[in-house]
Amino acid sequence: MALRMTEEEYAEFQRRHKQRIVQKPDYSGRAQAAPTCCQPARASGVSVADMASADVGDIAAAMARKNAPKRQKYGNKRVEIDGIKFDSQHEANIYQELMLRVRAGELKTVCRQVKFDLPGGIVYVADFVTIRPDFSIEGVYDAKSPATKQNRVYINKKKQMKACWGIEIQEV
Repeated sequence: MALRMTEEEYAEFQRRHKQRIVQKPDYSGRAQAAPTCCQPARASGVSVADMASADVGDIAAAMARKNAPKRQKYGNKRVEIDGIKFDSQHEANIYQELMLRVRAGELKTVCRQVKFDLPGGIVYVADFVTIRPDFSIEGVYDAKSPATKQNRVYINKKKQMKACWGIEIQEV
């Protein structure tokens, strides 16, 4: 059930609840009543009290801290090697080791960020999948730190990969 009011009833409702009404013209040229309490306030990141008590250098420093890049959850630093961006230095090192195996002829190729569909609409993204020269899968590798190995979501996906696809994920 919808509540319907005329403009006069709405104005009376606003008056009773002590809310100001701002007249805003709409595109039809009529004045339209809109409560000011429904308009969102804009956040600037620095409060008015801070601006009154601080000098320009302090305000600039506060804004620079606000715009500084956030620290990664597990402390990893993004790295670029051979024009490829990696989420961590550890993942980049694994890629370089696997590429040495490709150059030596042990592997045909290394695929990055391969998606596997799991039951329930879940997707597991492997860091690396290595392919043998006979085009069979040699292994599925995931760069994990001791902290990320204990992640409950990852543990469940690892178990599902084993049960559904018969693939054992190698954590390196």
